[in-house]
Amino acid sequence: MNRMFAILLSLGTFAASAVDAREPRFHWHDKGFVPFQASQLDPRFSYMMYVPKDYDEKAEKSYPLIVLIHGTERAPHVYLEKNADFAEKNDVILLAPLFPVGTHGGKDLENYKLIEYKGTRYDLILLSMVDEAMAKYRIEDNKFSLFGFSGGGHFAHRFFYLHPHRLDAISIGAPGMVTLIDDSRDWWVGTRDLYWRFNARLNPKAMQSVKVQMMVGEEDTDRWEDEIEKGSPYRMPDTPGASYNAAGNDRIERLKTLRDNFKEHGIDVQFDLIPEAGHDETQMFPTMQKFFQKHLEASRSSNADPAKSDTEGAED
Repeated sequence: MNRMFAILLSLGTFAASAVDAREPRFHWHDKGFVPFQASQLDPRFSYMMYVPKDYDEKAEKSYPLIVLIHGTERAPHVYLEKNADFAEKNDVILLAPLFPVGTHGGKDLENYKLIEYKGTRYDLILLSMVDEAMAKYRIEDNKFSLFGFSGGGHFAHRFFYLHPHRLDAISIGAPGMVTLIDDSRDWWVGTRDLYWRFNARLNPKAMQSVKVQMMVGEEDTDRWEDEIEKGSPYRMPDTPGASYNAAGNDRIERLKTLRDNFKEHGIDVQFDLIPEAGHDETQMFPTMQKFFQKHLEASRSSNADPAKSDTEGAED
C-alpha cells in the first residue's frame, strides 16, 4: 500500500513538472507589434495590437486599452507604428481593427462608417475584438478609450451614441460628415430611430461622463459641392439635412456643429484646431496623445488617492 502511494505521488510530481515545463501561453509575437488576428466572431475582419514589451503574463499589473480606428484608406498598421512609443511610455495597450473593402461586394468603401451595413454591425464586431483582447491580456475595467480619424471619426462618434458605457474617453478626428443628436430626424442625419435601428437608446447621462476631444487641421478645408450620389449609403433624398454640407461647408465647420450639438446636451468637449495641419492623421497623433495622457494621469491619480477623486468631483 505504501509502495503504491509512493508510485502515485511520484507520478503526480512528474505530471506537475511536465506542466511547469510546457511552453508559456505567450510567445514572442504576443508582445510588441502583435500580428493581425482574425475576429473569432466574424473572420472577415481582423485586428492588430501593440502590447508593451515589458508585459509579463504572470504579473498582476493591468493596462488601459486604446482603440484606434482607421480612415478610408485602411492603414491600421500606421496607427500602431506612430503610437507605439506612446504606448510604451504610458503603459497602454493599443488595438487597431481592419474593416476591409469587399466584405459585401466591391462597392462597400463606406461600410463601417455608419455602424451598420447590409446586416453587419461594425460596432458589435469591434466590441467582440475588445472582448477577445480583454480575455487574453490584463486590461483595466471593462472600458476603453477610442480614437478615429476621417472615416474612423465617422465611426467613433456614432459608436459613442450606442456604447458610451464602454468608453473612458473618445477622440474624434475630422469626420467628413456628422450625425447630430436630434430626435426629429432619422439615422444617419439624426438619432430619432436609434432604438429601432440598433436596439439601443441614447443615454446623454452616460455620454456626459466620457471625456471627449474633437480635432481637425486648420487647413482641412476641402469642400464637396456635388449631390450625394445614387447608391451611396448616405443618400436619404426625403430627409432634410442628408447632404454633404448640411452641417457645414468643410470638416472644420461640421466638427464645430457637432461640438455645439454635444454642448447643447451637456457633453463637454475639448476642441483642438491643429495649426498648419491638413487632412492627415499623423498630424493629429501628437494632440490625441496629449489628450489621452492627461486622462490617463488623472485616472491613475484618482485611483491612487480616492479622497482626491472625491474632492475633484465636488469641485466640478
